[in-house]
Amino acid sequence: MLCSLNIRDFVIVDKLDLEFSDGFTALTGETGAGKSILIDALQLLFGARSDPEVIRSGAQKSDLTASFTINDKIKTWLEERELSGLNGELVLRRTLDIKGRSRSWINGTTCSLSQLKELSHMLVVVHGQHAHQSLLRKGSQLEMLDAYSGLRPQVDAVRSAWTQWREAQKTLEEARERQAFNQAELERMKWFLEDMKELSPVKGEWARINEEHTRLSRYNDIIDSCQKAREALTEADYSALELVDSAISAIGDVSDVDAKLEKIYTQLNDAREIIDSASDDVEHYLDRTDFDEGRFEELDQRINLYLELARKYHVEPEELYAEMQKVSEKAAEMEGLSDLTALFNKAHKAKTQYDKLAGELSKERKKGALKMQKSITDVMQTLAMAGGSFEVAVTPAEAPSSVGIDHCEFLVAGHAGVPRRSLSKVASGGELAQIRFMISTNPGLPMRPVQEVASGGELSRIMLAIKSVAAQADGVDTLIFDEVDSGIGGAVAETVGRLLAQLGEHQQVLCVTHLPQVASCASQHFKIEKKSTGEGEAPVSNVYPLTDDQRVQEIARMLGGLTITQKTLDHAREMLRR
Repeated sequence: MLCSLNIRDFVIVDKLDLEFSDGFTALTGETGAGKSILIDALQLLFGARSDPEVIRSGAQKSDLTASFTINDKIKTWLEERELSGLNGELVLRRTLDIKGRSRSWINGTTCSLSQLKELSHMLVVVHGQHAHQSLLRKGSQLEMLDAYSGLRPQVDAVRSAWTQWREAQKTLEEARERQAFNQAELERMKWFLEDMKELSPVKGEWARINEEHTRLSRYNDIIDSCQKAREALTEADYSALELVDSAISAIGDVSDVDAKLEKIYTQLNDAREIIDSASDDVEHYLDRTDFDEGRFEELDQRINLYLELARKYHVEPEELYAEMQKVSEKAAEMEGLSDLTALFNKAHKAKTQYDKLAGELSKERKKGALKMQKSITDVMQTLAMAGGSFEVAVTPAEAPSSVGIDHCEFLVAGHAGVPRRSLSKVASGGELAQIRFMISTNPGLPMRPVQEVASGGELSRIMLAIKSVAAQADGVDTLIFDEVDSGIGGAVAETVGRLLAQLGEHQQVLCVTHLPQVASCASQHFKIEKKSTGEGEAPVSNVYPLTDDQRVQEIARMLGGLTITQKTLDHAREMLRR
């Protein structure tokens, strides 16, 4: 439920802090006072596209904040995303500066607009002035029935099964079309893998055997070089070791004369040890090194096989192992595709699962349709449509789709003597839930397409009837109506007001209205006023809750216009008492 709304520098609002209660709240004011600004602010908080034009003239940025109480579903959603707040409260905030930069937060943590939008669907349902037009949108009737009947999880399961079936069917059809090509390609892959069997390359083997082959191929060079090195180090006349010994002897005679000479003497001794050690290492290497002619020939043959296959298949020798793995995996995949029987069975199994889930969904829809049509027909009797009837017709669709196997229509009859007809013309495009809207707006008149005879007020009443019975099914705690009562008046307007009050018994309801009959039914009443702050300055809109006496004045204004008489005030008091 919406608890508070704080607005700073938004459109023509300077500063606004509002507290909301449960039940039915009316928002009224003069035309142009900015009655829809609150709804626009909430829409922006819920991730709507931002525009620097909404920043109040002269300000640098707009700052919007709203707080809500939350239910278990929203609490779980927040916990899963580590966005939980304190004391079970939810706080949304969004700012927009004049450079077009927008930032948003959920409970003080930066969030994305997509997260705001996802969260908004669980918080608030907003019905604008043209919300009734959704009755004319393809697929909306089926969506309303599913929402009313609580069938969204089943619809999601059917949609998932549909996707799996269509993907399996597509794979089967593609396999059939590519069967000849795949067979030839598979043969080529098998030739390659057959050649690879002889080599059986191992990951990293090429670099290892290439290094060993190079070493064995230069065995004589290695032995000769090592012998020359050992001779130069310690064996030859005037070897390095002998020369260093001479230097040590010469410096040793005078090393005690100068500390610097002593350091040189130490360095020469270190050099002697290094030379002697290196000579030993060379000798040890020569003792342990032996030329294995058999191993050399084995390596030579394997390297030649690597090179031969690399040339044949146009890859580098070191890439043969990776290529073999890739071709092996691709061949296994193509062998699976070539098994049309297996693919057919998979597609058939997916279709069977879809048929099962879609059939179960259809049964539940028919049960929900019976309950829905009775409830809406009862409400219609109170909305100046006495004698009218509402029917939810669930019939087999021409073809299955992602939302099931049903065709759904809302049918309305003006009175008992007029046969029921659909509310709209047949929608084109092969949609599963085709929509036909026809209506008899007055008793005795035949059914005609709603585009020809139904006014916005009549469609609004039908939509309001649907919303009144689907209030619990919406799954949100707050409903907002923006002048959905346009096009009606008199007793019908009073009935609409009472209906909104009834909705307020189950959910929080906010309604922007211009009708005193509707506003008088509210349990809380806000007035929107627009005032000029000074000459040459932009006007500022303000919203404030009305006291009982102020409500009488506001209802009287809505009834009587500019001149408010005592009779108008008495009428306003009477409306509020009722």
